[in-house]
Amino acid sequence: MKIADAPVFRRFWYPAMPLAALADGPKPFALFGEEMVIWQAPDGSVAAVRDECCHRSAKLSLGWTQNSHIVCPYHGWQFDASGQCRIIPQMPDQTPPESAYVRPYFAQTRYGLVWVAVEQPLAPIPDLPEADDPSYRLIQEFHEVWEMSLFRLVDNWFDLSHVAFVHQGTQGDTSRPVPPEETIEETEFGLTSYSEVLVANRSEGKLYTGIETDTTVRRRLVTWWGPNCRKLHITYPNGLQHVIFTTATPLDDKRIIFTQMCIRNDSEADVPAADAIAFDRKVTLEDKIILESTRADVPIMPWETPEQGMPADRPAMRARRKLRDIIEAHGGMQAPHTA
Repeated sequence: MKIADAPVFRRFWYPAMPLAALADGPKPFALFGEEMVIWQAPDGSVAAVRDECCHRSAKLSLGWTQNSHIVCPYHGWQFDASGQCRIIPQMPDQTPPESAYVRPYFAQTRYGLVWVAVEQPLAPIPDLPEADDPSYRLIQEFHEVWEMSLFRLVDNWFDLSHVAFVHQGTQGDTSRPVPPEETIEETEFGLTSYSEVLVANRSEGKLYTGIETDTTVRRRLVTWWGPNCRKLHITYPNGLQHVIFTTATPLDDKRIIFTQMCIRNDSEADVPAADAIAFDRKVTLEDKIILESTRADVPIMPWETPEQGMPADRPAMRARRKLRDIIEAHGGMQAPHTA
């Protein structure tokens, strides 16, 4: 299946763009086929409505903001965050009718990003306590388009067996192909996983961690908020905490916006942000090459033909099962007709 096949996934938060992108005016965005315009009000809040004026269908994203309203560039009609038209310049003494309305969407800001949801969200934007902890620093890393399915990225998050092969240039070692056991627990909309992994510590890794040995151990605590957000909290033997928060926004069947930041309990003097980003960049590009070669369809529902598997796939299969549980608990989807 593909993510748009199940309506429930319209009920989660997805990053649309960095908040800074709105500094020079409204921006268009599309999610699950819904074209919207996003803008920022003077109080710092953000809003999103359908990117089509209800008067003569002009794109509101070609307009501008006035106070907290989005202004249509065609005739100057002004709409508020609820989608209601509040001012029609050609009718200065009349209140616009309630029918002068465009559909609103859900919009919030967090971690320097604008998040949107098409329908009433089932869960809040994930909470990252470290992001508000003064003993940590938040480093924005990547916000870019990848040519892959969001579900394949979820597989990757729970697949320790790929590390030895995909990440040979950074942390992998093909002489140790068997991944360690993981302790997995379920949450309402996702999973948590704990494992300890011995990894190679090459030159970039030594800059990234401050550890000089050729191998090191990563204590990994993964928190996945289905379908699209993962926090990877890594603890190194020297006490370094490196938290990677990755989230994906589906643009279509095989295109996502890949967004990542890291949060660390060290300082710029210890490890420059550029070195941390450079190492994570190299790791993500190793993943990107492989993931962009995969098919968009991922077998999740019981009527879909399964892929071949091995015991090391069990954590990823738990994640697929969780996706299926979310679908079945919130409206399901119709199985294709077979003769």
